[in-house]
Amino acid sequence: MKGLTKTAGQAAGRTVSQRRLKVLLERYRLACAVQRALLNLSELASTLSDMSEFYPAIHSLLNDYLPADNFYVVLTDHDSGEISLEYFADEKDQLNVADLSPADFATGLTGYVVRSRQPLLCDEQRFAELIAQGEIQSQGTPSHHWLGVPLCRGQQLIGVMAVQVYDNSYNYQQRDVDLLEAIAGHTVTAIDRVKSRELLELTVRERTKQLQNINQSLQREIRERSNAEKLQAALYKISELTATNADMQGFYREVHKILSGLMKVDNCYIALLDESGKTLSFPFYLDQYSPPAQERPLRKGFTEYVLRVGEARLINRELSELLVAQGEVLRLVSDPDQQVPLSTSWLGAPLLIDQQALGVIAVQSYDEAYLYSENELNILRFVSQHIAVAIQRKLNAEQQKQHQEELERKIFERTRELRQTNLFLRLQVEERKKIEEKLFHEANHDTLTGLANRQLFMQHLKQQFTLRGREPELRFALLFIDLDRFKLINDTMGHHAGDCFLVEVSQRLLRTVREHDLVARLGGDEFVVLLTQLTCDTDAEEVADRIIEAVRAPMLLQEQQVHSGASIGIACYKPDYKNADALLRDADAAMYQAKAMGRNRFVIFTSTMRMQLLQELSMEQALHQALADKQFEIAFDPIVCAEKQHLLGFESNIQWVHPDLGLQQNFSHQAEQAGVLAQIELQILQQLLQQLQQQPQPALFSLKLCQQHLINPVHFDRLHKVLLPYQSLLHRLALGFAETDLIRLGSSNLNYLQQLKRLGVRLSMEQFGVEMMPFGLLAQYPFDFVKLDPSFSRSVLRHPHKKQLLELLLNLSQNYKFRVIAAGVDDAELRQQLLELGCCYLQGQLVRNLQQAQTSVFLQQLA
Repeated sequence: MKGLTKTAGQAAGRTVSQRRLKVLLERYRLACAVQRALLNLSELASTLSDMSEFYPAIHSLLNDYLPADNFYVVLTDHDSGEISLEYFADEKDQLNVADLSPADFATGLTGYVVRSRQPLLCDEQRFAELIAQGEIQSQGTPSHHWLGVPLCRGQQLIGVMAVQVYDNSYNYQQRDVDLLEAIAGHTVTAIDRVKSRELLELTVRERTKQLQNINQSLQREIRERSNAEKLQAALYKISELTATNADMQGFYREVHKILSGLMKVDNCYIALLDESGKTLSFPFYLDQYSPPAQERPLRKGFTEYVLRVGEARLINRELSELLVAQGEVLRLVSDPDQQVPLSTSWLGAPLLIDQQALGVIAVQSYDEAYLYSENELNILRFVSQHIAVAIQRKLNAEQQKQHQEELERKIFERTRELRQTNLFLRLQVEERKKIEEKLFHEANHDTLTGLANRQLFMQHLKQQFTLRGREPELRFALLFIDLDRFKLINDTMGHHAGDCFLVEVSQRLLRTVREHDLVARLGGDEFVVLLTQLTCDTDAEEVADRIIEAVRAPMLLQEQQVHSGASIGIACYKPDYKNADALLRDADAAMYQAKAMGRNRFVIFTSTMRMQLLQELSMEQALHQALADKQFEIAFDPIVCAEKQHLLGFESNIQWVHPDLGLQQNFSHQAEQAGVLAQIELQILQQLLQQLQQQPQPALFSLKLCQQHLINPVHFDRLHKVLLPYQSLLHRLALGFAETDLIRLGSSNLNYLQQLKRLGVRLSMEQFGVEMMPFGLLAQYPFDFVKLDPSFSRSVLRHPHKKQLLELLLNLSQNYKFRVIAAGVDDAELRQQLLELGCCYLQGQLVRNLQQAQTSVFLQQLA
């Protein structure tokens, strides 16, 4: 019996061991499955960057370890508790994710897991119990087994992951719960990684798209500028052709050649009316299907239609059919046997002289893929004007031959000036790009030179003031440095050479100061040096001498030797300085004094300079007070037509009548520095318009304005508001802008001139001839008057080339319908010379003396 008992005990022990081994084996298999799943999940999180790919990949991963007919993931908002569906896949319920309501999940098994924050293994019986208890509501096809686990980030619930099966042959076990919990725990980290990568890639794509848009914008701007330059060059070349005395056939061929560079003109012709106006001839005819046209009587064709309407027309196939249907045009076929295709697009412009049509220039296309546009129509409209002028000149060729030769040379000079203007515009574009790049400079250091910038420099300077309060014996000084010839180097050798120049200067400055001194670049070619731990004020002078010698030494830029210099202002700390800004201000003032004394030297700021600055400040305050008290008045200077001996109008000059100092003159510069010149001009303009409203005589009044009205949109809006109530009087008002201001403005600012013109104001270019003589602006913008600078008017007697330029200007005034006014006419000889040249509108001391009586009566009436 003992033997049997022992044998039975051993068998029972083996059975327990086998069961324990099976449990351990099952746990080992589960651990391996979990480990493999987590490795696969980690690999997914490392490779995928799109959540739309990540969730299907998790679904596929789960199917490898347990049945998952249905799999979905929902996320919960921590603040509001709202549920959002991230992924849904179901073999039974094929639903669109967009059609699923988050509220359905909140009332079902998913919401139960969210509320309990515990895993839920639910069979059909448990499902019915939860419905009966009111914990959940039934949705969709009932599942055989449902398993859901919470997704947690630390202690925070962020969602639920759930699977379910419809097959009765499989029931989820506790090992499935453990597996899904392990996968869910690592899924949260994987979701964060994938979403971070997805957000990063989205950010990269958006930034790339922004850069592409910027690049496309720049490319479009380059194309537009290139097309504008090409068009401008062609237009001036046509202008040059009209000034020559070549035969008309050669002229027509050259015009056709120029047009070929601007648009498709394989088919082009010019039709002219005879003296009776009943017959058309074709001196130039080029067509790829038809032979040269012969002289013929008028009929109802496109050419005659343009002659009737008197305007340029763009006729496509649809408009052609409409004109035929309306009876405006008859479609004629000269030879029925000859199959000549109809044009798909046709352009025609009348040749007008004094609103009288001489003929028509036309181009046409037979190509279905090429249709003319409004741009080509504008080009043809301009060409038609010049061809009409050429025909008129041909009729008077014998009388104008010598004049045309001279005009050809002058037009060439004007074209060259236009190229210089284009070069200036390109330099402006480059300068704007540099300004944009400066916006990205580092917070405390200059990007180009590596020196401290203004912000860091002011911090150190303020620290010196703080230390001076604790250490009364502390000495320090400030050097303000401005480089000579920097602008010349930058403009002639390019911005890269200018940057190299600034870098070299910064290195030389660092070599001339001590280790505890601070060198900074404030911007442009302005540098400052903070000298600390000085034993006496003369130490600053020694450093300034070293800097001047260092900068004066030649340097090699782009294999060229360049010389420069430095103007330095020195401000030494005194107890009466209250803040760092005052010390920097005085050093800046001393630097300007050094530049005024001849440059390449240093000046130490003194109390005398401070008194001068206070006087300038006092002048600014007086100007502000004068503006508030309306102390400015108008002085009228007559403009007469010396040829017909009649008064054209008056130039309105601004006078300042100070209540204590009396009449003040030459204050415009101080007013501009104080920022009140534009407001003063608006105040005077308001006075002038009110006087015009009370003056019935139709005299013209002009007023010169500063460039601020065209640069600053706020100033222009104020100018527009002043003018608008007096729109019926604006044809008697001419607003003038200086030539030197206009040539420095961009096209966006010059477009304000067009708005003033549309308002009814007449435009005047003042002080013409001071600098570049911008003929291109005269052709591009609608000026009514061009007023010669007095120095230019007086130089006509002494310099033949000035006389030739004036003759060119007078010829252009006939084409572009503006009047030339000569200012500064102070003697009879100059008056006679200007009249002989054809300049009859005069202004000056001689005019004031001759017109004194008439002007006095008129001004009395105006007052």
